[in-house]
Amino acid sequence: MKVSKLVDLALKQLGVLAAGENAKSDEVADAVDSLRGLLAQWATDRLFVYKAQTVVMPLTRGKGAYLVGSIDECCCDQNDNCYTGPIPDLDIDISLVAEKAWLDDCEIKLIRDLNNTGINIKVTYQEDKPFWTFNVLDDAQNLKIKVYSLPSDICATDELTFPDKYQRALILSLALEIAPMFAVEPSALLLRNQNSAIDLLKRSNSTPTYAKNDLPVGICRGWHYGRYY
Repeated sequence: MKVSKLVDLALKQLGVLAAGENAKSDEVADAVDSLRGLLAQWATDRLFVYKAQTVVMPLTRGKGAYLVGSIDECCCDQNDNCYTGPIPDLDIDISLVAEKAWLDDCEIKLIRDLNNTGINIKVTYQEDKPFWTFNVLDDAQNLKIKVYSLPSDICATDELTFPDKYQRALILSLALEIAPMFAVEPSALLLRNQNSAIDLLKRSNSTPTYAKNDLPVGICRGWHYGRYY
């Protein structure tokens, strides 16, 4: 979903926009700043929303290994210890990579290199964060990949990707976040719906912990003198 559409839907929940209306550019810009902080907070609760990008990597050396990743803008720390590691062929932050890719506009399937990739593999990859290595095994001029990163830097035209179950909670949460900007007092219904949506989302993301119980609670072992024991 486009960031601008997400903002429009949040403003409609607040009653700022009517059906069919779109937010102005300055309104979207203010809302994007709030959205960035909201998504950072969600990430601390392991509710991850990713920014999707399609990038093209020129294969200037033909076959071989290409490094993709991002290094800090400042290459030296406070103790003047400067980064001396490899410089990536493509400077971009990656959290996840899509399986489908394009080699010279021909659709291929990326295969993670686990030492048993088989035959007729055009591109394999290895993950060694913050870098990813793409091994190109065919002659080609460019590799187009779709990558996902945490949205620490987003703009109105960026595309966010998340499970369908996140959508309602995200829209309602953003509506509450930007309500003060538009001098709107959130309704009790909006507050209740947002709280319910977040609660359901967190419960759906939780993984139950199973413990082994040595006591025969709830376990039927047999039948003796007319009763289970």
